[in-house]
Amino acid sequence: MLLDIDSSFAPRAAGSRSYRCNVLDAIDIVLIHQLIGRYGHLIDQREWDRFADLFLPDSTIDYHGGTGRVERSGRDEIVEWFRELEATHPPAHHVTNIVVDDDADPSGRVDVHSKFFAPFTRPEHEPKRLYGGEYHDVVVKTADGWRFAHKQCVPQWQLAVMVEDTAPQHRLTY
Repeated sequence: MLLDIDSSFAPRAAGSRSYRCNVLDAIDIVLIHQLIGRYGHLIDQREWDRFADLFLPDSTIDYHGGTGRVERSGRDEIVEWFRELEATHPPAHHVTNIVVDDDADPSGRVDVHSKFFAPFTRPEHEPKRLYGGEYHDVVVKTADGWRFAHKQCVPQWQLAVMVEDTAPQHRLTY
């Protein structure tokens, strides 16, 4: 015998959430993912003017790395720092496991966490390595779309790669 149960009255599992109050629309979540994707693409393409458009004028960054910690305030200062490091950037930035805070106020600051990895495979990169960690971002919706208010980069792992000299040149780096 099948029972027709109104799911709105069914008991919820412990820890489950009701999404009937402030929640980001699905389109906002997609647009936040797009913002994060553009970040990597625009660095890879060295399109610094378009890269600047991803940040609020008073944005901040906090980047940890093998050469120390870098903090910058203001869109112009952030873009200038990235531009100065142009020759040392990896050829590709990959971001995955993007999680948008499901308790976020759609009209306020939204926390976004993701994982990244970057292959350092250019001829000038020695040693060749894979580098990865986490991004902790705060994004804000503006009249022009979602923008970074704060971006933190926390590296967590690095894997040196041994290049086999007998491999064809096109397989050694991209």
